[in-house]
This record gives sequence, structure tokens and C-alpha cells, in this order.
Amino acid sequence: MVWLLLNTELQLLKSPMKTILPLLIFISSIFPEAAFGQALDYKGDNFELSSQILGEQRTGSIFLPDSVKDPLPVLYVLDGEWNHELASGIVGHFIRWGRIPDMAVVSLNNINRTKDFTPTEHDQRYPGSGGAKQFLEFIEEELIPHMEKEYNLSNQRILFGHSFGGLFSLYTLKSKPTLFDGYIAVSPSVWWKDEYMYGSYSFNDLDSKPFVYTTAGTNDRTNMQAIEQYINFLNESGHAEQLELYSDIHEGENHFTNVSITLHEGLKKLFPVEQFERALISAWTKGGKDEIHSVYEQNAQEYGFRFRLPEEAIRTYAYGLHARDGKTQEAIDMLSWLGSVYDESYQVFYFLGAIAKEDGRKELSIFNYRKALEVGNMPPRMRTVIERNLNEVSESQSEL
Repeated sequence: MVWLLLNTELQLLKSPMKTILPLLIFISSIFPEAAFGQALDYKGDNFELSSQILGEQRTGSIFLPDSVKDPLPVLYVLDGEWNHELASGIVGHFIRWGRIPDMAVVSLNNINRTKDFTPTEHDQRYPGSGGAKQFLEFIEEELIPHMEKEYNLSNQRILFGHSFGGLFSLYTLKSKPTLFDGYIAVSPSVWWKDEYMYGSYSFNDLDSKPFVYTTAGTNDRTNMQAIEQYINFLNESGHAEQLELYSDIHEGENHFTNVSITLHEGLKKLFPVEQFERALISAWTKGGKDEIHSVYEQNAQEYGFRFRLPEEAIRTYAYGLHARDGKTQEAIDMLSWLGSVYDESYQVFYFLGAIAKEDGRKELSIFNYRKALEVGNMPPRMRTVIERNLNEVSESQSEL
């Protein structure tokens, strides 16, 4: 299930790449460093959970944006001791840029990953294997309820696993497909004994299609071939029709370097934010800020989570109204509204100051350059640029 399929009645604004690309290059050249994302507050915590099902004390970590009122979707990460820092970094970066909604990362550390992640016993190469059923019971009956009780988490969940963890992710899809809304399996060991992953799947009466993204690297030949065979099985068996299924073979990646690119690409596929951005911009052309708020709330209610309003995309569009279309007042109105939403964004006020300067509206330019400096939180080079522009406008104003 792709969580951000916008309503079909929305008229999406289509901007040809040949128009947008020169504009983006132009903006980056006249607004150096102006595209830095917003600084956001996050909090991290470690947790311990005494499992009655496993008879073990399990540990892990959580990462989540601070001061968010709505319950957060959750990325559950296996092999937490290896993958938590990576997953938190990618998720935090994407949130900062409005690429995904506010989201928590819950990572679980290992005790015996061979036992926990494998569905059946194997041979002497994998002693103790075959505990996936019990481990899944622990996740469903103990881990998830505990985390949702202790933290502000929603029941919208993604499971991320690598290698044996990827095998477990697909085992969960096979056994409990509705427990998670999305499954990202990196180089999964679907070659496991007796072709276990090629058995029957519990896909009856699904309300929606689970999102599934699985990958391997070309320098991981065993898993690459296994993934290709597994995808063929899903297609030939008809199971693929019941999934939102994506699969990639990443050129030049190996069993370990494939982890980061898969999470990066998986989140992009799961949250196609470009559709959301186009819908908001289209809403502005229909009814301004009120229509944007209406579309935003409509999608928040329908999908149960909120993207941050895409500040960068709206700023870029607004500058295009001024520079490309000559609609300077509309650009100023749009950025003024955006500044009321992102009142701690120096970039918005910098854009306003620059547009007003180019339009000869010196008082408005001075006001917004000063506002940008007052907000602060900018690289030193950017402060130098704004101060220089402010001095230029102020000096020309004093000459009148």
C-alpha cells in the first residue's frame, strides 16, 4: 500500500522538467546555501523489555521527532546494533526536508539472530535456527504493544530487515501480512532451506495491499539470483497482484553496501511526496492558502499522518511565479503565508527580501532581510550574504 496516493479528483500541476530544471539552477546560483533544511528537534532513548514469550531481556533504541502531537508512524528496524544509527540518520534527514512524514524509528538489538530470524531448522552451519515463529509472537504481542504504550506511536508500521533480517521481514509478510503496512527486505536470504519462502501466503481478505520492496546488489550474486527467482514466484503464483510490490537490483552494491541505498529508495517509493507537493501547489492556484489547508487536512485525515508542509518546494514555486511568470505580488503573498507557517525559517524571509529587492520594494526588502537575520540559525556564509544585500538596499534607500 502506498500511503500517499492522493485523491484522483485533485488536479495535479504539471511542470515540465525543461522549465523547472533551469529555474532550480538559477535559484541555487543567486541564493547560495538557501536550500538548507529546517533544524528539527529529536529525542532518542534506549529501552529494555522483559519478554515472557522469549524468556529473555531484550534491548533496543528509539528515535523520534520531539514535540509532535499526532501519533507517529513507525519504522521497526532489525539488527538494531548495526542499523539504528543509519536508519535514524536517513529518516531524520528525510523528515527535515519534508520527504517523509514525521516518523519514529524503533530498533531491536540481537541476542541470537540466527534463531530469531529463521523460519525452520537448517543444518549444522546454522545451529539453533528455526525460532522465527516465536520471535514474531514476541514482536506482535509484547514489543509493539509496549512501544505504543510508552511512546506516541501509531499503528502504521514498516518493518526493515537485512539478510536474515530480510528473510524474517518476508516471513512476517507471509505469516502476518497485516501486522505491518510496509516491508523493506534488503538482500533477504530467501534461499532458506526447503524453499520455505515459496509456500502458501495468508493474503485472503486483505483490506489493502501491503507495500513490499526487496533488493539485492550485483556484487551479491547468491542473493541476487535468489531475489530474481522469488519475484518470479510471486508473479507466477498471483501473489504479486495482492501486493504493492517493488524490486531492484542495485548495480555495483554488495551484501552490505546495499543496506543504505535500499532504505533510502524504499522510503521514497513508500512516500511519493512529489504528488503531495504538486497537489498543494495546484491547491494554491485554485484558492490560495485556504485551499492548501483544506487539501492538507483532507490528506492528513485520510492517511492518518502529516507531512511537514514542503517549504522548499513552495519557496521554489513562489520564486518561479516572480522570475518566470512575472506574478510578483502572488509570489510575495505565497511566501508571506509560508513565513507564517515556518516563522523560524530564515530561507523564507530571505526569498521575500530578494524578490522585494528585485521588484524595487525597498522597505519590504529591508524588513524581510532583517527578519531573516533575526531568525538566525543559518550558516556564516549565508549571514554574510544577507547582511551584504541588506546594506545595499539600505544604502540605496537612504540616497532617496
